Amino acid sequence: MNYDIVIIGSGITGASIARELSRYKLNIAVLDKASELPAGASRANSSMIHGGFDDKPGTMKAKFCVPGNKLWHSLKDELDVHVDECGSFVCAFSDDEIKHLELLLNQGITNGAPGLEIISGDELRKREPNVSPEIVAALWSPEAAIINNFEAVNAMIESAQINGAKLFLETQVTGLLLDDKGNIRGVATNKGDFTAPIVINAGGTHSGEIASWAGDSSFKIIPTKGEYFLLDRVAGTFITSFLFSCPSKAGKGITVLRTAEGNLMSGPTATEQEDPEDRATTPEGLAEVLKGARKLVPNFPVNMNITTFAGVRANTESGDFEIKALSKPRGFINAAGIKSPGFTSSPAIAKYIADMIKEEFADRVKLIPDEKFIPERRNIPRFLYLDMDERKKLAEKDSSYAQIVCRCETVTEGQVIEAIRRGARTISAVKMMTRAGTGRCQGGFCCPRVAEILSRELNIPLDEITRHGGESKLLVGKTKEFLLKKEAK
Repeated sequence: MNYDIVIIGSGITGASIARELSRYKLNIAVLDKASELPAGASRANSSMIHGGFDDKPGTMKAKFCVPGNKLWHSLKDELDVHVDECGSFVCAFSDDEIKHLELLLNQGITNGAPGLEIISGDELRKREPNVSPEIVAALWSPEAAIINNFEAVNAMIESAQINGAKLFLETQVTGLLLDDKGNIRGVATNKGDFTAPIVINAGGTHSGEIASWAGDSSFKIIPTKGEYFLLDRVAGTFITSFLFSCPSKAGKGITVLRTAEGNLMSGPTATEQEDPEDRATTPEGLAEVLKGARKLVPNFPVNMNITTFAGVRANTESGDFEIKALSKPRGFINAAGIKSPGFTSSPAIAKYIADMIKEEFADRVKLIPDEKFIPERRNIPRFLYLDMDERKKLAEKDSSYAQIVCRCETVTEGQVIEAIRRGARTISAVKMMTRAGTGRCQGGFCCPRVAEILSRELNIPLDEITRHGGESKLLVGKTKEFLLKKEAK
């Protein structure tokens, strides 16, 4: 399979790069070992579009965060992504922490973050009545926002596909292919070789390992787990923005926020670990989250919790992004170590890498603008947010939109079918694309119905439907047949 560019990984970084490069007349392959998107850190994070004040001037994080923030504010309409432009507060509990707010303010000004100001604790409580009475001041960032991270990743990769890029899921990259001069020739995978003169490493927590295949040992990925509480949407009015404590060496600390879809959420922890795939929550981690949440919001209503989860982010020893083209093997580009504010920075990183290819690899691939590039992408109709007249018109046009599948999130059969038409093949993929199963019952009601629709639309047996691909089957067979086999033994 011959391509101009192969991108390893389709998290928000890989997906954004694919979308940016699809502006050109290129044959692009995006490879991901997951069965649905988003996966990895792009799936389990705080969904924050950062204001740009937290990053030390001169770092790559500072270079990309503010431009990325600005791009997301314009991309939300172009890609039809749900963004809550709610702003954020960094909260200080002492005079020493007020000094840190001043440091963040000056950093933000240097980085070009607009509208920053330090307000009093009393002013904060006028805006957010449920925050701690012990907060003495807060840094307000009006350009910070909350995004639906599920939508954002799928929007980026769908836009890339609309413009000709090819996505290959369940495709595990196992090594690099080099030509007789020791330069990039492509990658080897569990599904065969993909040849291309340019390979981009956007492998998240595995990006260090992938870089080592190219002989790059200049950085190390330290998998760092972050655990979260996610509360019911009925708790979503408790807080209307994004609350930080003053950051520490371990990171930005425990936050409390309202998600783009109106849930209340708190996290993450920052626990270094060896295994980049270990996403299990722990009693100790969740206790730390709750302690941090109650510091910011004393009456944090944890009794309304509907699920806990964890993500693993790709920390580096330097704490910065690793974005560079290697001189040898020629044609290999790292977009590695992308952690917070990676989601924010991703569209700016994508533009930077496109420019890098133009300037440094013109001998390997030509970036010729495609005049047929389509910037717009429309989301699956969000039935929950339509008024009654809009719902009626949609149902009259397609009766499947009159059938509610997920009661918690008001997701219809029509939305599930559309997700399948757009590539969903698992229960989890439908969840990422429609929110079916993300509500109070966490799929207890809708999961069997979604499985039935997947079976019908894909024309495969019900016992072949999986949650996450592979062997994650929901059913092992019919109960009667199982019991008869058991009796026969």
